Amino acid sequence: MGVSYVLQWGLQPNHSPMQTEEYMKQHLETLGAKWVQNDVWQIECETYSAIPNVSALSGKTFQLIHSSENDTLSFAFSDQGGIVVAERSFDVILTKMGDCYQQNKMSRIIAKGKKFDIGDFSIKVGSVYLGQTFRCMVLEVEYRPSSSAKDSAALLHEFLSIITATMSIAIPENLNNFAEANSNRLFQLSDTIKQYVKIFSDCRRVVNPMGMMA
Repeated sequence: MGVSYVLQWGLQPNHSPMQTEEYMKQHLETLGAKWVQNDVWQIECETYSAIPNVSALSGKTFQLIHSSENDTLSFAFSDQGGIVVAERSFDVILTKMGDCYQQNKMSRIIAKGKKFDIGDFSIKVGSVYLGQTFRCMVLEVEYRPSSSAKDSAALLHEFLSIITATMSIAIPENLNNFAEANSNRLFQLSDTIKQYVKIFSDCRRVVNPMGMMA
């Protein structure tokens, strides 16, 4: 895979999530992007917490993530920053760990939306929901020809600057921190998932449906 950068943003003024997504679709198509029809992407995340009476695991949690980009894998992110990438059968193992961890069903969060292609870039536009409640919009841009975050950061930033120029989307001044954090190896799907986990964590603290954080 290439290198992906993910950011969150709020609704367009006086627009619903669906209207904002459609607004972005029209905007991207105006720039020459092609909508990949009948190909909806989705990332879902569930939180597992240690059973209180298990002292060795006291207070520990992890996030279990599934992505439509590779539905044969499960991704587990611990609250200490560790990452486990396993076959989907990992979920079966979790069902047998009920005496150690329990699923927090109120924390289930999903990002889903449309895909677009333009030149060497893939774009995903979607909405994030905690249960049935809207939390924010997400925009993922992937530069397909490279697997080096360091080599791709400047191109990703320039491309983001172009496609968000007339939108109410704040982008970083540069992607140097992103490049540095992912510079020691080839970029992987888990690196993209990690960015969604950060956004999901922020979204659980949203205090209104415009994507503003507490």
